[in-house]
Amino acid sequence: MVFLDSGASAQKPRAVIDAISQCYEAEYANIHRGVYELSAKATQAYEGARARVQRFVNARSASEIVFTKGATEAINLVATSWGGAFLGEGDEVVLSVLEHHANIVPWQLLRERTGIVLKVVPTDERGDFPLDAYEALVGPRTKLVALTHVSNALGTVTPVDEIVRIARDRGALVLIDGAQGIVHCPVDVQAMDVDFYCFSGHKLYGPSGIGVLYGKEALLAAMPPYQGGGDMIERVTFERTTFAPPPARFEAGTPPIAGSRRPSRRDRLCRIVRSLRRRRPRA
Repeated sequence: MVFLDSGASAQKPRAVIDAISQCYEAEYANIHRGVYELSAKATQAYEGARARVQRFVNARSASEIVFTKGATEAINLVATSWGGAFLGEGDEVVLSVLEHHANIVPWQLLRERTGIVLKVVPTDERGDFPLDAYEALVGPRTKLVALTHVSNALGTVTPVDEIVRIARDRGALVLIDGAQGIVHCPVDVQAMDVDFYCFSGHKLYGPSGIGVLYGKEALLAAMPPYQGGGDMIERVTFERTTFAPPPARFEAGTPPIAGSRRPSRRDRLCRIVRSLRRRRPRA
């Protein structure tokens, strides 16, 4: 089969299929809840995946890695939780015409609830990201810059380092939608100094239904829960609930346990993919 639509969702290597199958056949149990060996091993594997993602993007701590259903949910989480708590009428969020709908609609919904103002950076005649136009839009009321790393439609690579520098000069936070970028560019969230970085597993040859929100630890700690349910709590009574610290606070319910499983290191295709990705320049 020849497949040319990996920008939407990549095909899955045999190693990924085998790892998921092995989990369901012999290793599956719910996590963070059971007091039996299989559950303990499943929990260890799941948290091991979190630690690997931490290293993959060079986050400072594994507690800065929140598992989500994908990049879409990660952006919605930030818009609902951080945006709902810290943005108000007249505050500005800067987007661009390069954005996927997943980085437009959540902010429109927030605008309806809070009265924030959305500003949109155009592209130039070549489809590139114009830094001068961006800088002109980022002002004293700008609280967040939410931009794509790589455009899903044009392939435009945005200048993240300069985007962050300009935002910092105005006192704004930065969210980067990395659904396309992380596939092609090595990502170091500490070097980039982004506040949030979002991506999905299914574009990285992984299963659908799992993604990642990276958030700086202090920001996540200040954010209220996104959803309520099991595993995101410390204590529940009918009078009051106390919530777990991040990342558990944002991972209500049973997570994509099998989707977090690691393919065998011995798989040749996995080694090739890692090698090719390391050779690509960082945006």
